[in-house]
Amino acid sequence: MHMIRNAVRCGMLVAILNASATAMAQEKVYGGIGVGPSRTYIPSNALGITGATASELQRSENSTGAKIFAGYKANPNMAVEVGYVDLGKSRATRNMTAPGTGSIGIDSRNTGWFVDLVGMMPTGISDVSVIGKLGGVATETGKQLSTTGAVGLAPGSPSTFQERELNWKFGAGAQYDFSKTMAARGEWERYRRMGKDTGVGESEADLFSLNLLIRFH
Repeated sequence: MHMIRNAVRCGMLVAILNASATAMAQEKVYGGIGVGPSRTYIPSNALGITGATASELQRSENSTGAKIFAGYKANPNMAVEVGYVDLGKSRATRNMTAPGTGSIGIDSRNTGWFVDLVGMMPTGISDVSVIGKLGGVATETGKQLSTTGAVGLAPGSPSTFQERELNWKFGAGAQYDFSKTMAARGEWERYRRMGKDTGVGESEADLFSLNLLIRFH
């Protein structure tokens, strides 16, 4: 079901991109797709167990992220981009060893729609520019809790839930224009304060991506 929703969202973005490309000036509209390693930083105090006197948190924070986006270049040094990002999966497990034994674990996935303001500056090296970006992102964090042994969820507490928030993001990178219609971009982005500040905790994520950009004529 999650893959179907993502496919629908990507299809909607492609449709919007095609419509925009026919309505705007040549070479100012572009589309892109990127993929690369991601890391979700899980706070060390996540998944506190009431009554536990000894416990340890294990974290699996590395995954693979991907994004699709459309951009409009307002001038040679400024562009606006909108898109959809999937930051991959993460997992955390807190194991209690005293006074009893048991564990609580959480599987999470962060996705979101974003809008970025992108600044570009030529380096003096032919066709290479450095970029910086600042934007906002509407995140959706899907979480699933599980327990073992003496650890259990409070009565009435859901084991599966979605958290939606508006957050901000920033990033930097470099772009190489290898033709009038195509470019390659390597970039790092930090996504801030995703999820609710509850016992599970907020998280932040980094995405290191290699992106292909195509300009429309």
